[in-house]
Amino acid sequence: MIIMKIFKLFIVSLFFFTSIFSEDSSSSPDSKKIDIYNEIYHFENDEALLKEILKVLENEHYLKKTYEEIRLDALKLYIKRLDPGKTIFLENEIIIQEGRLDAQKTTISKDLKIAYKIFNLYKNRYIEKHNFQVTYLKLINKESLNLDRQIIRDREDMLRPQDINSLHTTWENLIINDLIQLVLSGNELEESKSKISKRLNNQFNYFKQTREEDIFNIFSNSITNIYGPHTNYMSPKRSEDFDIDMSLSLEGIGALLSSDGMYTEISSLIAGGPAEKSGVLKPKDRIIGVAQSSEDEMTNIVGWRIDDVVKLIRGPKGSKVSMEIIPSTSLNDSNTREIEIVRNLVKLEDQAAEKKILSKVRDADEYRIGVIKLPAFYFDFEAYQKKDYNYRSSSKDVKELIKDLKKENVDGLIIDLRNNGGGSLYEAQALANIFLGRGAVVQIQNSSGNINSLGEVWGSRFYKKPLAILVNKFSASASEILAGVVKDYDRGIVVGTQTFGKGTVQRVSKLSLGQIKFTDSKFYRVSGSSTQNKGVTPHITLPSSVDIEEFGESKLPWALDHDNITATSHRNFKETKRYLRYLQENNKERILNSQFYKNLNLKKDWGDRQNKKFITLNLSKREQQKIIAEEEILAIENSLRLSIGLETYSTYQEFLDREEDIDEINIDKIELNETAEILIDLIEANKKLEITSAIAA
Repeated sequence: MIIMKIFKLFIVSLFFFTSIFSEDSSSSPDSKKIDIYNEIYHFENDEALLKEILKVLENEHYLKKTYEEIRLDALKLYIKRLDPGKTIFLENEIIIQEGRLDAQKTTISKDLKIAYKIFNLYKNRYIEKHNFQVTYLKLINKESLNLDRQIIRDREDMLRPQDINSLHTTWENLIINDLIQLVLSGNELEESKSKISKRLNNQFNYFKQTREEDIFNIFSNSITNIYGPHTNYMSPKRSEDFDIDMSLSLEGIGALLSSDGMYTEISSLIAGGPAEKSGVLKPKDRIIGVAQSSEDEMTNIVGWRIDDVVKLIRGPKGSKVSMEIIPSTSLNDSNTREIEIVRNLVKLEDQAAEKKILSKVRDADEYRIGVIKLPAFYFDFEAYQKKDYNYRSSSKDVKELIKDLKKENVDGLIIDLRNNGGGSLYEAQALANIFLGRGAVVQIQNSSGNINSLGEVWGSRFYKKPLAILVNKFSASASEILAGVVKDYDRGIVVGTQTFGKGTVQRVSKLSLGQIKFTDSKFYRVSGSSTQNKGVTPHITLPSSVDIEEFGESKLPWALDHDNITATSHRNFKETKRYLRYLQENNKERILNSQFYKNLNLKKDWGDRQNKKFITLNLSKREQQKIIAEEEILAIENSLRLSIGLETYSTYQEFLDREEDIDEINIDKIELNETAEILIDLIEANKKLEITSAIAA
């Protein structure tokens, strides 16, 4: 069994062919000379490999589905991945293709032929789109950018065009929108047209590199992904990258990347990696350009295949990579900035647990709260195999840090699991034993339906004082197991936001060509509730600066459902629930009186008002909208700074160029401090109970 790590260096998602932004110039291609795909496919080889993949899925996957059950859904996903922006296929063409597959008697060979025919339709329409946009671009003038047109913000929500004329209008609108964004970024019209022309041609050059292997990968993974987002076929090249991921030996920036077909996005950062240490990248930031140094010309990578983006970002240890990003906090795609990161290996010691003490004074009493930040559930398996008994592991390190904190006589302990994507399941168990002593930690159900409990049958608690577990939406897998078992045993208070919701276990099987990663088991808490999809809900929820509804396992297509099994026997320490209402009321009062959280609500309300369905393609209106939006954001930010006695920003650009936020407006530190206050509430509630019990006795 392999417990899949969320803190991988990158994931190679399926690629799509949408607009690519690049500064490289080339002449407009002649479609008559293009031979991007040989019409003679290797059906026998592809069919045999696909049958091999399906045999593993049907026999060993946690979900019991047959190919007959999923084939139509797989075709729909294949079409969606070829054309996610709905700019290629017409609605009636999709209905016809789905009808063909639905009417066909199930054979892998026939379905492969349908998939390849769909790609040929895609290829011809793609060439038509490219040539149309190149021609249309030359005709655009200033008046073209001030017409009464609009484009839908999220094209996934719209129907596909009904006819070719509607499709042509869509192609025009996309070009106009790209030009407006460049003009809003400070480019002149002719300069913007030149950049778009280069982008279109660079896009086409990448399209010409399409291989049969690529098309097979899209179709085969459209099948595997119906079994869940963590089930993938990996070609020999991708298998090699996967092995590098698991060993954490790749030299790069230390970030998990994903693609929506156009943008390469930061899904999460590896704890202790170069990107996380630099502080210049955040989840949901989008990378649009990469250069090997600040002196080199930036290569725009919008629309690139993600494996090509990864190659560009990789490099020798100690070398620098420059990137142009659209920050997750940007008002629109025209707000970009350039950053630089020094490439490095992610070392075990970079992920090591760290401790500190927060000193809090309440009334006349001083409280010392220990904090242990745990970025990952790590285990040096190589050193362990060599019988090096000084091997590093998260549970050993945390135990040593607790020893030190005990010597400093802390009153309570916070385990900070924010952004901890998981790691070793057995480390999660060992850490739980530090606080629980003995008992089941997690239940695991395999694909055969058998359920096993993991935990210690004997032992005593190493740490007995009040405990808080701090989590956020990026706490996943092993983090959810630890938070869940502390909550189920009522051993401590869980604070933060609902966690990620990854409650499945994956393993890898070798194939005749490449390998397949698939889900074969599922995690359940001792209470019987799965951590899958819903994650762990904290006792006390803290307001978040990000929209947590946009993240998590539940947002991944075809994610396995949440469910319940029978609870297993476990202890009840009765340390939290009896005080929960008191703790929640105190927290609510502090949040309501916090200038920071008042400001956070203002930002959220403002963001909700901006979520319009359509984007105008009128440059004058867009310019005015940008000015108003920047003024409003600046006013909200300055209102907070004024309320806590900080200097305000005179311009929006000054706000964008700000340095790292100080403690008063750093949400990570504010969340940690509030968790400490909650833990002190718990400590004081315990004291009052002890006094009351003593008087009663």
